[in-house]
Amino acid sequence: MKNIIYSFIIIILISCARANTDNYGTIQTTADNSFEEESVSERKTESFNNYNSKNEIEENNIKERKLIISVDLSVNSKDIEKSYKSIEEKVKEYKGYFENIDSYKYRYFIALRIPKDNLYNFLEFIENNQNVQNKNINTEDITENYYDIENRIKNREALLDKFRSYLKEAKNIEEILSVEDRINNLTYEIEKMKGNFENLTSLIEYSKVNITIKNPEAMRRNVNFYDKFLYTINFLKYFFSSIIFFLIGFVAIAIPIVLLLALFYYIAFGKIGLIKKLYKKIK
Repeated sequence: MKNIIYSFIIIILISCARANTDNYGTIQTTADNSFEEESVSERKTESFNNYNSKNEIEENNIKERKLIISVDLSVNSKDIEKSYKSIEEKVKEYKGYFENIDSYKYRYFIALRIPKDNLYNFLEFIENNQNVQNKNINTEDITENYYDIENRIKNREALLDKFRSYLKEAKNIEEILSVEDRINNLTYEIEKMKGNFENLTSLIEYSKVNITIKNPEAMRRNVNFYDKFLYTINFLKYFFSSIIFFLIGFVAIAIPIVLLLALFYYIAFGKIGLIKKLYKKIK
């Protein structure tokens, strides 16, 4: 009887242990699932936040385009001095400046720079007040190159600051010389890049305009007179060169003929006198 009771108690205890184990497994599985769901949710949230941050960075990286604009104009004018003065006054008004001016009797070649914000107003003024024959506008996009140089300068300057701080911590002459050499190289690179950057900035901020002002009618009259003068010179050159050529040719041909005639006379009638002797014998 006691054995039966003990067996019954053992069975009850084993059943309770199994129940507890199953409950623990269920709790553990639920916890794991909850953790996984929470992790997935966190990853999704983090991914979404990263996506938004990336978009914000990309939006912040959208910068102003950098363009180099150059213009070529050809202007016809009956009074090139008046046209030049008019353009000169407008260049001063729009805060521009002249790079080069070449003037001839009937023509002007002008190279000038105009602030980009005033460029199209300046061109409109010329088209409205001058007889523009040709106009060519060229635009070069250097945005990528511009910002690349700008970022490289910033990076080099940050690196230069680090090396300057290293210089203060150098412990011996060898370290000092090594760091100073690197500082000198970086300084040279930065100055060179800044020079290129300033040149690009100038080309962007001040558009280049080349203008040719000419008086076609006066040029044609001058060309006609000049052509006549050249024709006369060329004719005289041809005439005298022909005479000289004729004389040289004549002398070259005449001298052998004269020599042959002289030789014939010497043999026939001269000291040898063959014909003279023959005549005497016949007589």
